[in-house]
Amino acid sequence: MIHSKYRWKTEEVDGEKVANLAKELNVSLPLAKMLVKRKITTEGQYDKFMNPSKYASYDPFLLAEMEQAVERIKSAIQAGEKIMIYGDYDADGVTSIAVLYKTLESLGALVQFYIPNRFTEGYGPNQNAFQMIKNQGFDLIITVDNGIAALEVMDFAQEIGMDVIITDHHEMRETLPQAVAVIHPKHPDSNYPFEDLAGVGVSYKLSHALLGEEPTHLLDMVAVGTVADLVSLTDENRLLVQKGLQVLREKPNTGLRVLASKASVKLEEANEETIGFAIAPRLNAVGRLGAADPAAELLLAFDEEEAEYLAEEIDEANVNRRKLVSDITASAVAILEAKTEIPSIIVVAEKDWNPGVLGIVASRLVEKFNRPVICLAIDEEAGIAKGSGRSVPHFHLYQELDKNRAILEAFGGHPMAAGMTVSLHNLAALEAALIAQADALDVTSVKRELSVEDTLQLADVSLPFIQMIEKMAPFGTGNVKPVFQFEEINLKDTKRIGADKTHLKTVLTDQNVLLDGIGFNLGDLADNVAQNALVSVVGELNVNEWNHIRKPQLRLVDLEVNEFQLFDARNRTEWQRLLKESERERVFICFNQETVTKLPAIAANVVYTPDDRESAREVVFVDLPKETGHVEAFIKKFQPERIYVHFGASENQDFQALPDRKAFANLFALIKKYQPFSLEKYGPALNQKFGWSKQQIDFMSNVFFELDFVKIESGVILLNNLSEKRNLEEAEIYQSKKQELATREKLLYASFNELFSWMKRIMEA
Repeated sequence: MIHSKYRWKTEEVDGEKVANLAKELNVSLPLAKMLVKRKITTEGQYDKFMNPSKYASYDPFLLAEMEQAVERIKSAIQAGEKIMIYGDYDADGVTSIAVLYKTLESLGALVQFYIPNRFTEGYGPNQNAFQMIKNQGFDLIITVDNGIAALEVMDFAQEIGMDVIITDHHEMRETLPQAVAVIHPKHPDSNYPFEDLAGVGVSYKLSHALLGEEPTHLLDMVAVGTVADLVSLTDENRLLVQKGLQVLREKPNTGLRVLASKASVKLEEANEETIGFAIAPRLNAVGRLGAADPAAELLLAFDEEEAEYLAEEIDEANVNRRKLVSDITASAVAILEAKTEIPSIIVVAEKDWNPGVLGIVASRLVEKFNRPVICLAIDEEAGIAKGSGRSVPHFHLYQELDKNRAILEAFGGHPMAAGMTVSLHNLAALEAALIAQADALDVTSVKRELSVEDTLQLADVSLPFIQMIEKMAPFGTGNVKPVFQFEEINLKDTKRIGADKTHLKTVLTDQNVLLDGIGFNLGDLADNVAQNALVSVVGELNVNEWNHIRKPQLRLVDLEVNEFQLFDARNRTEWQRLLKESERERVFICFNQETVTKLPAIAANVVYTPDDRESAREVVFVDLPKETGHVEAFIKKFQPERIYVHFGASENQDFQALPDRKAFANLFALIKKYQPFSLEKYGPALNQKFGWSKQQIDFMSNVFFELDFVKIESGVILLNNLSEKRNLEEAEIYQSKKQELATREKLLYASFNELFSWMKRIMEA
């Protein structure tokens, strides 16, 4: 049995409505079903969804206070005033800077940019930075992707005589900051028809207004920032990203082209995943480890050599970022797995952790442990711990942190993500309070939800079907890539792949229909799915091209097995691997106490009888019982989800089968003929003539002794004078050996399928 990480949820839709839409639009029923789920139910909506490039973007002057912003900037350019663009250190922030910088530069402005340092200044405007900018002779600051919540800093700007124009898209406070203009898609006085622009989208709108026409050549950077910031890819964002991807494919920004080359990405095939998995992480990497200026400078580079140098620096930062994330994640997992119990919310804090990557680490831990996670870097000199948290849907991280406002130095965020600083002497109190809050909400009992588009058969999957899905791209928030479910299939040729063996490669099979599967960061499943398991999976369909051959492929997202699984560890290789694994819920069942003396590593988790333990999710049958009923007793009581069979027996077994009646008759005749019969004297001759081992000879002799046919003294056998005939099976030693060998045959030499069927019958009974 394998429990899915997510609760798979399929939205039900009106079949008649789907059929009518399919007829109206002349599309297939599966596509019509996907459109209905995305609230696309008219011909006009369908045309705009499938062909957004046919439509113009919205008038930038519908944004409140755009006229004031344009007027102030143009007057600054005419007067030769110095303009500072004040940005942010993530991909949305640096693309916002680059779009506006190029626009102002083309208008002849004296412009520079400033990005606060994540570690020393934090996010958004701060008074020290504004004072420094003022001291350097700047007359106007334009914020991009920040500033809407910085009320006090904007008051300070007025005090020092600094004009500020704010462009932002983050959540607004009840009061707007004092500024020359505040450009925000959710401005209370705005008539703008779309509220979900990214920071770079707002920067692009200001550029459009300044130029009097769209700077479409900058749309590749708009696409990068919009996808990277995970805003809704609907309406105008869909239009901007689709047009931007076209620019990225055909005539990309010099810096993006060189950076893509470093990432071994073909921009002529770029899509939203190219941005999300290759470009955005690299632009984000430098700001996570230090100053983010190189990322903005790369996007502003005209010179190929300069772009090469900056891209190399950024790519190296990304390599370092990935290693940091990997190392810190491994360290955190080790800390947690050493605990006797993992709490309902995880709080881990260590010295020497880089706070810039702790959000990513927290996300990895949420995936692994399915509960909220807070990762903190301890600064003993400052007496604080600083870091990030990631949550699950039923634990509103910002609200739960807000309940502990009194013991937090600073915090901010959203329902699913937050940043925070806590003094070291309050750290334990914060952890205890959050655990109590998470326990009250019972967060560990609720699975995160995963929206499933539909349930398919493997035979439904084809290249034309996947190509139809691809026409719905770009995918992202608000237009998620469809995830499909496949029920009760088998996996074959499953193996770990990748340099660190963290990924999974497999083939999904059902009635001779095959579909290749790939699972990123699911490599551990290669050892956890039994060879005959009926598996249900969910994943995204795509096309895999190799050597000019195009084949459908499923990218696995989640997997479950709804019945017990049997794993065969009767060979030395699998048994050694099993002994090396650390699994806190695994119980080792031994039928012979001497077995444990040879395997001290398992001693802490050994049971000998079903009464030794109330329950067990995973059991390992270590050695052979005297009879199969002993195995049945454990299975009936525990009903384990996973069973590993080793049934290890001594390598020097007495013999593999009972001697037949003819062997007993031959030995008896020889004893009678040559008595007193010396086992030591005649043993080698018996071995040579009949092939009997010493153990077999001793066994037959002891059967005769138990039945009172003979007496044995010092290895010499003499017949007793008995007239009564007795059956060999009357001897307990004979029955015991017969039972032992039958058990061995049943457990040690049975095929995998025979063992599985037998155990399944026990489970069902």
